Amino acid sequence: MAQQQKVGLVLSGGGAKGLAHIGVIKALEENHIPIDYIVGTSMGAVVGAFYAAGYSPDEIEMIVKDPAFQNWVQGTSTERYQYNYTRAEDNASWISLDLILDPQTGPQLNTPLANDLIINFVLNEYLSQAAQASGFNFNKLLVPYRAIAADVFTQRTLALDSGSLMKAVRSSMAVPFFYRPIKNENQYLFDGGIYDNFPVDIMKEHFAPDVVIGSNVATKLSETYPFDKDEEILNDALLFMFLDKTDPSVIKEGDVYLEPSIEQYTAVDFDKVEALIDSGYSATIRSLPELRQKVQGRRDPIKLTIARRDFHNAFKPYSFGELKLFGFTTDQQKFIRKLIDFDDGPQSITQVSRAYFQLVSEPYFKHIYPNFAYNETNGQYVLELYLKPTAKNSLTIDFGGNISTRQVSTLQVGAELNSFNKKLNTYRMLASTGRFYESLNLATRFNVNPKTRFFVEPNFQYNHWDYLSTEDFFDESVQPLVLDRIDRRLGVVLGIGTGQRSVVTLEDGLLRNRDAYSNTPGVSSDALLDRLELTGFRSKLAYERNSLNKKQFATVGSRFYTSLKYINATFDYMPGSTSTLYNPSNPVTYRSGRSWLTFQLSFEEYSQVTSRYTFGWMVESSYSTIRPLRNYHATQLYVPSFEPMFDSKTFFLEDFRAPGYVATGMRHLYGLGRSLSVRAELYAFVPYRQIADVNQEAVVDVGFVKPRIKGMLAFVYEAIPGPISLRLNYIEGNSAPVGLMLSFGYLIFNQKSHD
Repeated sequence: MAQQQKVGLVLSGGGAKGLAHIGVIKALEENHIPIDYIVGTSMGAVVGAFYAAGYSPDEIEMIVKDPAFQNWVQGTSTERYQYNYTRAEDNASWISLDLILDPQTGPQLNTPLANDLIINFVLNEYLSQAAQASGFNFNKLLVPYRAIAADVFTQRTLALDSGSLMKAVRSSMAVPFFYRPIKNENQYLFDGGIYDNFPVDIMKEHFAPDVVIGSNVATKLSETYPFDKDEEILNDALLFMFLDKTDPSVIKEGDVYLEPSIEQYTAVDFDKVEALIDSGYSATIRSLPELRQKVQGRRDPIKLTIARRDFHNAFKPYSFGELKLFGFTTDQQKFIRKLIDFDDGPQSITQVSRAYFQLVSEPYFKHIYPNFAYNETNGQYVLELYLKPTAKNSLTIDFGGNISTRQVSTLQVGAELNSFNKKLNTYRMLASTGRFYESLNLATRFNVNPKTRFFVEPNFQYNHWDYLSTEDFFDESVQPLVLDRIDRRLGVVLGIGTGQRSVVTLEDGLLRNRDAYSNTPGVSSDALLDRLELTGFRSKLAYERNSLNKKQFATVGSRFYTSLKYINATFDYMPGSTSTLYNPSNPVTYRSGRSWLTFQLSFEEYSQVTSRYTFGWMVESSYSTIRPLRNYHATQLYVPSFEPMFDSKTFFLEDFRAPGYVATGMRHLYGLGRSLSVRAELYAFVPYRQIADVNQEAVVDVGFVKPRIKGMLAFVYEAIPGPISLRLNYIEGNSAPVGLMLSFGYLIFNQKSHD
């Protein structure tokens, strides 16, 4: 009879284009076309799993329209899931290579394009209750379901029909090199699209429906060579070249073939959610006459709503009572159980989520993936954590720097070894080289207690700054500053995470600095420079809360920072030929001792006003008790400075340095495209305690003066390795107030030893 006709829905893979399947399902439901079975590959498996798990098309649409969704699938972090206490200082890295080190197998490259730590947990959160309600039998989901995965060792297609729904979905979407594979039933599985991207055959074999509706979003990219847009779609083609393209001919007479019009979209256009869903919806509406002819039965929407409600009512609320660990050593298990324990009774999904993301914020544990199981005996969920068995030690190698039209270009290389030998330790090395800046940073971090987030980090830092080597390609009239600085610090940091995004640190260290400078702007090559040497001790107590989304050119989030610093030092000053104290016949070294306190407070925030326009603002204040040193320029070297712009630290601006000041600024950001934006920044600096130059003597003036202005107009293109920016700067009082600069990468330097 017609009303007994069974309908199977097949959803192809296709990356972001698979979001069009949501529109297909939405149109089928609205027109009461039944969906009795569902089979999907890759993104089709994701959409199909949500529908089979009892989510309505509107609910699925709401999930994928959430701005966090794009971050989940592309592996970028969101504030909810970050823990800052484990994060190293920002550096100029463009690209990171992850290696897993194992004594038996040797080093293995482990650098997927997308970080899956968030999506793995989120899929568990959305799908595990449905899996539990079905007894982990996919035939007993609201809609019987199959996820298609590939076993690359035997070159077989697998139709996953039971077990963890999260693992089934995650295996089906494991595009090689984009997501790392995870084990399902002790097998590494990959994206099902490798061998069967349009699994009509699986649908017929497993469910034998009367009618198959096939939604295909993964036909070949172009019938002929796309001369006009080959550059645009090249990355898309390379990423998915090893996935089997769908063959529409597998849809036979009596079945229905749907192909949304999505030629203009790529497999990574996750930000085009609405347009993709609409394309699937429109394709289905266009095919309604054929659908109504071939599918005789109709589904009663009231009965469907009741069935969905009854299925949801069978969900057990998330209450976790047990932790199971797989692939961990005994010491690693002890470490994790300090962080995640059930000594005080069951934990909620919020508590488990917090503990999981705190754990994986440790770089050593980024090879973990979670799974939610269920204990029928006590009626509670079980948190399972899996660690790749070969992940004994992990090594990350970073490459980065900045290429600029001013001679401030740098190249950076870094290495971070994460090792677990009774305790979790991190060893870091970061080196930079260039005409303007050279540095070396060595640090070892001991994670003493994961639950209290207490760590100890001994470190050594060396910086060399040569301000004379900052010629400008666009403006040869710019007069460089004669200043050569070397600063060194050997110390230790004690830190504790006081919240998800907050860190309190106490830093103590020995300082050894050397500055060579001229007291006049124009000097001959044979001039003898003044020399100032500092030997001393610095202690700093600091608090930071940071939710900015980028290390430079941020567009979302906020940052609050405050610190109190104490320095006790001895200065040795040797006048050069530009000093009024210079006596070539009787060179003298002047020694003096100084101790001072410096307090700093800063805050910045970004608020999205419209879909394209974002407004940012900042305020900063600093106060130092430093007393004048032997001369004006020596004193200026150690007073606080205001450096808010991208390249501020490449200038030594005396008009924006003072022992007491307040400053504020605003930032206007306007999006011109997916990765291109224009930024307009304007800042005002008002000193109320400043250093005046009186015949090379440093004199403290007290009282507010006229604000000093600086600003920037920039075009910023966010390339995958790092930003490309074209900036027009205005700096009041600079030798060249207006400057044009083009650069690629990040201008991020170590803090100076006394900062």
